[in-house]
Amino acid sequence: MDRLQQIARQQPEMVLDRFVEVTNDLLAQFLPSQGSGSRGQEPVNPRLVRYYTTQGWLDRPLKQGREARYTYRHLLQLLVLRRLLAEGYSASSIGGLIGGQGEGVLENILQGGVHLRVEAPNPALAFLAQVRDRSASPSLESSPTAAVPPSPATWTRLPLMDGLELHLRSDFRPPATPAQRDRLLQHIADHLAHLQSQRPP
Repeated sequence: MDRLQQIARQQPEMVLDRFVEVTNDLLAQFLPSQGSGSRGQEPVNPRLVRYYTTQGWLDRPLKQGREARYTYRHLLQLLVLRRLLAEGYSASSIGGLIGGQGEGVLENILQGGVHLRVEAPNPALAFLAQVRDRSASPSLESSPTAAVPPSPATWTRLPLMDGLELHLRSDFRPPATPAQRDRLLQHIADHLAHLQSQRPP
């Protein structure tokens, strides 16, 4: 997120070509770590940005004379859209949700701190979404009305080095993107530093 904040300060407005270049530079940091060529992971181009805008999935750009200008908010919207596409959501189901979100929420989605719940447009897609959610979170009930209670969480002990181990609950979802992984590692490092500062000399 530091790089995003730096872009927000240094380039508050970008012409379309620069906007596309910056987006493509950042995509790998925020997309799930999967093989290249999957949906949502191919590079962005100006035509695609215009298409997303005409569909209402991105805010309309600012105008300076006849030139379109894109802002930090547009960058967040496009990165979130591409991330959700790469995770298997359709642009038509998520585009309207992105436009209504504030910058803080969009940043949290990129960091993995907020998850959008997207309703499928028809029953068949809703069923497929339930199957996907069930396989991603096996400890959750399959539906709000299910009578079967969630299975109890189990823990896995992961020794890292002498004197240090992690305990992972069965419903833990590992970071899906490099940005989420870096955030998790920083979180762990912060806790270790705090713990060390509390110990007597």
